[in-house]
Amino acid sequence: MVDSSITREDVAGRARVAKLVLTEPREALKIARAIRHPWYRCQSLSMVAQHWGNAAQRKHVLLEALRSAEEQTQINRIVTVASWPLRVMASIDRDGVPQHVSRFVALANREPHSLRRADSLFALSKSVSGVFELLVLVIPSLVDALLLSYGWKTDRLIAWSIPMVRMVMPEALGPLVARHRPGSKKQRLEKSLATMFDTR
Repeated sequence: MVDSSITREDVAGRARVAKLVLTEPREALKIARAIRHPWYRCQSLSMVAQHWGNAAQRKHVLLEALRSAEEQTQINRIVTVASWPLRVMASIDRDGVPQHVSRFVALANREPHSLRRADSLFALSKSVSGVFELLVLVIPSLVDALLLSYGWKTDRLIAWSIPMVRMVMPEALGPLVARHRPGSKKQRLEKSLATMFDTR
């Protein structure tokens, strides 16, 4: 089992990678690989791949980042941080990324806590929101998780998810807004929804 405790060295390592990646990318890669905590290593490797290397090198580093994400033990944390390399991968490996997105959606669907599941799927959705054929792989599961969840964090995720859901599953907008707890924020969403579908 991976030690999940975060140290100052993990945080400092990610900060050093962010500082060096544009000017000394090979040194940044070396530092990223040495970060002990998989969350921070995954993020750091993703930063390197975003800024350095040819297509093959970037893909190799991104696969490293995905493996780092999977070293964690909590499903929601695995999927959430995997969104970092998947966002970069979506821009350089259109053919390969759908299988990875589908794999992490399937993993997220095994998360028993509906809010944690929704939160990780939202992060995954945002990471691929610029590519419709990838977004369609995630949104149905995100909608299912949101409709099972409840509370102010769910309300926030519903509001943030509306633009993406509208692109893929407009029929789910009504049920999602209805799921939102009563109040002024729900009223604004209802007005926005009414305007969205006003065809007069």
